[in-house]
Amino acid sequence: MDGQQNDAQMPPPQILWGKTCQHLQREIGAEKFASWVKPLDLISVDFTSVHVAAPNAFCRDWVRENLGRKLTRAWQTFDPHGRSIFVKVRDSQSASQAHTVEATPVFTPERTSAHGAPQLPGGAGQNVPGQTSDTGFDHFVIDSSNEVAFAVARQISQGNTAGFNPFYVHGGYGVGKTHLLRAISESPLWAQTGKRVRYLTAEEFVYDFVAAVREKETHKFKAKMRALDLLLLDDLQFMTGKDASQDEFFHTLSALTAAGAQVVLSGDNAPGSLTRLDPRLLSRISGGIVCEIGQSSLALRRQILEHRVDLLAREYRGLAVPPAVLDMIAEEVCSNPRELIGALNTILARTALISQPVTVERCREILGDIMRDPSRKVSIAQIQQAVAAHFELTIEQLLSRRRTRNIVRPRQIAMYLSKHMTTCSLPMIGGRFAGRDHATVIHADKTVAQLISNDPELAADVKAIRRKLLTDAT
Repeated sequence: MDGQQNDAQMPPPQILWGKTCQHLQREIGAEKFASWVKPLDLISVDFTSVHVAAPNAFCRDWVRENLGRKLTRAWQTFDPHGRSIFVKVRDSQSASQAHTVEATPVFTPERTSAHGAPQLPGGAGQNVPGQTSDTGFDHFVIDSSNEVAFAVARQISQGNTAGFNPFYVHGGYGVGKTHLLRAISESPLWAQTGKRVRYLTAEEFVYDFVAAVREKETHKFKAKMRALDLLLLDDLQFMTGKDASQDEFFHTLSALTAAGAQVVLSGDNAPGSLTRLDPRLLSRISGGIVCEIGQSSLALRRQILEHRVDLLAREYRGLAVPPAVLDMIAEEVCSNPRELIGALNTILARTALISQPVTVERCREILGDIMRDPSRKVSIAQIQQAVAAHFELTIEQLLSRRRTRNIVRPRQIAMYLSKHMTTCSLPMIGGRFAGRDHATVIHADKTVAQLISNDPELAADVKAIRRKLLTDAT
């Protein structure tokens, strides 16, 4: 009863949203805020999540890719329940909800779920019968590279969890891991009233845990996490090297699985390749089911593009993309599905959506370096494998914390090549090297650049590795 009274006293959701927007505007600047955040509408708030609507698919995708974590983090600054934000495209129903939510309290104590979780009147936040979220299973394109992970995720979404707990899915960036986690969390079984579901990244888990320790509220953190029916934790690799957080997560994982709750995890590598992962946590994860999502084939990339065009055509009448353009994009952009969609979005934003012809020649001109530079097709994993092979090391040695010269130098070369041969950000590169930070990548880049000028033998090594990577990529 006390918890319900506290919930009832919380500010209306529009007040929380206003504070979130003010916080985010200070963080990202007025210009970026006006372009991407101001057009968003708050639609609903339920026990586990916050739903906002973007005016179109391009705004939604940009916000998800560039502001997703910052948006959730800003909201959680004012929301003690730690809910995550989900972004969708505005429709007629969400537009009407946007007008009514402002006067609706976050919680009404007379409407609670079976677990005592207060809900918005009218079941706000639930999927509409007959409609499918754009992150749902119907929007996940399947081939041999991801069919096993998809099948397991679908079983979990339907409540068939025997032998699938915990479920750990791994693969490179942008291959669809987060899509599967979101699809599970939004499935009718888990979205129904009475289910306590939480999706968060490992970075957010660490942040929340550290904050709880600092504020001496670890008991509240433990109680909230261990009362869940479904926990989905993304980017597990960011927890490596953080011993206290790993210890807490191990106990959370143990408590949830013992209570029959489902846990779904994702990471960029197989559990055994996540260096500095607590052996107890490794054992617990390996005791469930582990699936890999591999690199997408040409046929899958083509299907993904077709599916994306079909979705956009529902929003933009008359939208059409010649098959030759889709063939060209699928053949040229082969790093991961996320960059594939980004390339298509870029083309459409600068052609069809401003009434310009969508031709192969124009598309090549727009994409420029992305289309012509084969080095863009190289992944961090491929660079790590090539460097390790060249210096006769294992991947585990290359990513380890060992400081001997015969390991440190190849590791720095791998970071240097990752910076110059991929489109990944410095924090992303550092994360792929066992959770190192961007400063380490910057140091490695400067060190190797200087050595290339002064050390002919090292320069030859770097040149040989680069040549092999580019040859394999073509």
